[in-house]
Amino acid sequence: IIRGTPLGTATMASSRAFFSSHSRRAFGVAAAAIGVPAALPLVAPSFWALSDAPPAEREKLLILGSGWGAVACLKNIDAKLYDVSVVSPRNYFLNTPLLPGVTVGTVEARSLIEPTRRLLPGAPGDARFFEAAATSVNAKNKTVVCRDESDVQSSDPEFSLRYDKLVIAVGSPCNTFGTPGVREHAVFLKEVDDALRIRTKLADLLETASLPGVSEEEQKDMLSVVVVGGGPTGVEFAAEMHDFLTEDVPKLYPSVKDKVSITLVQSAEHILNTYDKRISQYAAEKFKRDGIEVITGARVLSVSSDAVCVMDKRTKKKTTKKFGVCVWSTGLGKHAFVDSAQKTWNQNRKRRALATDTRLRVRGAEGVYAIGDCADVKSADSKDPKTKVLELVDMASDLFKQADTDKNGSVDKAEFATILETLSRTYPQVRALLPKDDASLEKGDSHLQDIMDRFDDDKSGSLELGEFTKAMAEADARLSSHPATAQVANQQGEYLARALNEAARRKRRGDVEDVAPFAYTHLGSFATLGSEKAAMELPGDFISTGFGTMVLWYGVYMSNCVSWRNKFLVAGDWIKKVVWGRDSSRM
Repeated sequence: IIRGTPLGTATMASSRAFFSSHSRRAFGVAAAAIGVPAALPLVAPSFWALSDAPPAEREKLLILGSGWGAVACLKNIDAKLYDVSVVSPRNYFLNTPLLPGVTVGTVEARSLIEPTRRLLPGAPGDARFFEAAATSVNAKNKTVVCRDESDVQSSDPEFSLRYDKLVIAVGSPCNTFGTPGVREHAVFLKEVDDALRIRTKLADLLETASLPGVSEEEQKDMLSVVVVGGGPTGVEFAAEMHDFLTEDVPKLYPSVKDKVSITLVQSAEHILNTYDKRISQYAAEKFKRDGIEVITGARVLSVSSDAVCVMDKRTKKKTTKKFGVCVWSTGLGKHAFVDSAQKTWNQNRKRRALATDTRLRVRGAEGVYAIGDCADVKSADSKDPKTKVLELVDMASDLFKQADTDKNGSVDKAEFATILETLSRTYPQVRALLPKDDASLEKGDSHLQDIMDRFDDDKSGSLELGEFTKAMAEADARLSSHPATAQVANQQGEYLARALNEAARRKRRGDVEDVAPFAYTHLGSFATLGSEKAAMELPGDFISTGFGTMVLWYGVYMSNCVSWRNKFLVAGDWIKKVVWGRDSSRM
């Protein structure tokens, strides 16, 4: 091949295309042969991603975030159709379900992360990554303002990026519920830095408690671990702590092995209350056998430097629990960018997440999508498969015309009651707006009248279209949202990438047909409970517990790693733990 000739150039291009298609096919066959799920993205060196140059007319796709939803979208988007840019304050993807293991050395932090730049689609240069935080969006100009928040900054850390399509996948921070002292004295378990902070603190506490002259009371206080939140993260952290205390502490810190305690505080009446009741009961009984104190039906009123104030919600009795480290894992709050975006698109800022339709499009925004924890995507009533997931606010105009039977341009109380009664048979969210019984409707002073008064802004005694739309939005707020899990975010990211790819292809063909709505498929849930035991629930009222379930957990979470590098590192960490135990070094 003579590089300088047209023949040489053409031959190189065709060779590159041949290598690209055949190498990808070979890797796909190899992956299938060893049982890797077909949907699992394979991260390869950049020369595996060789492809023909993308067309210059690609739309600009801007993705905010680097979590499960964003990465799933990245791995499925066609770089030949979109000019992709990714913005995130962290330059890596984090396998969050395995994060509790980092706190005690079961796995190492770097085993759970994959650089975002290695996940970019297409050939080198087809997509870009910017390590920065999105701060606001300009809907008119279709730009997002970003700011470099790293330790090393240029003279002007702010910049703007233009978009044609915007995907918001910024996630959600932990929710403190306004509890005093949480941010100052507790530790969250959301990021790698949180897990490493807990690990460092635990090592420091164990070393200090082992020093001569430390009283037994002081040892017990500083080696008390309090976990606030009985969801999957809190339970799995408590389980990891128990394994560390029973398997490693007696060998490494024999003088204090009997001084360590674990307390889990849960606001609900059961831990793992989103799981099947049988799993909740199994987990509670196992924790009791393991010596983990579980306090249910309790609320943490405040957190100080060394204690939490806990109130029993039934008796209102307050108690103080000393701790050396307090881990806070009690749900999700609102991201600052989400609040700014809600203001931009006139959404209800009382909601934690951005309101989207069933195709993940942000309401009131053109070309903008939201996925993952920062998206409020309503789900159908699982108990009644006949109910519809479509939100009423989408049909408010048509419903208003249907309700206005006398065609006077407004909906009075009787018309409102009639349309609600009709809708309630198909849309379960409407039932919250109906009067409790027929007698209350006849009296006039009813629950329905309260609803009318709430939305009748001009006090005319009837609802105009805008007021009627607000009432429908109120009903929609009663719909349940998809759970904030990695599984949901991953499915949303994959769906959105396919939808965007299909939309771009249809646009080129001149076809404007809309894609099908997003439908979440629950594949099951796991929870590790320590002592090589786990619990699992699958659709169809199937549950499994014990050692066999833990073996299955290892396989599932191994396959969930986004790259072969992650798989080997995580497997290596698990093997090291079995052979040499956990690393308790404080670095």
